[in-house]
Amino acid sequence: MSELFWVNLFHQFAVGLSVGSSTFALVFYYYVVAAGETLPEQRKFMHIVYFVLRIGMMLIVLSEFAIFLYSYHINNYLYWMANPEVLMRLTLFTVIVINALLMHKRLISMWIGPVIAGGSWYAFFFFSVFVDIRWVELGFNYVTLLSGYLLWLLLLGIFLSALRLYLTRAQRLNEA
Repeated sequence: MSELFWVNLFHQFAVGLSVGSSTFALVFYYYVVAAGETLPEQRKFMHIVYFVLRIGMMLIVLSEFAIFLYSYHINNYLYWMANPEVLMRLTLFTVIVINALLMHKRLISMWIGPVIAGGSWYAFFFFSVFVDIRWVELGFNYVTLLSGYLLWLLLLGIFLSALRLYLTRAQRLNEA
């Protein structure tokens, strides 16, 4: 087995850890929205989830860097940087980090922050799992993939907004 196999295995573990944590955070966030309040025990639990998510993010940084170094050594730099899948993963991870910082500083609405977080993590998972797809050979360039990602965020945003309205409406009906 090559070194790339082990690096990819490590990468998949890191992505799984991060996507799983992100999924739990998203589900739990909407649970709290439906409940209308966050209990102290729930906050402690979410701090653990976010800590695991940050560990996963650091592992992704390490694995992506190792994949980059390996591919730079095997392939030439232009091939690597012209690969739309790699550019999408880089874009998605950048969006994830910036969104996390904005959410942490409360500079982004909680209507849109979870949509960007969840949608970006699932898109990152997609591009990390389907690494064998030759996007260029299928006629997809970076702009096409980015457009698909933005459409995905829009659809997820509509769904999660409808879910949030339903949950908060149900909460108000229960209080009345």
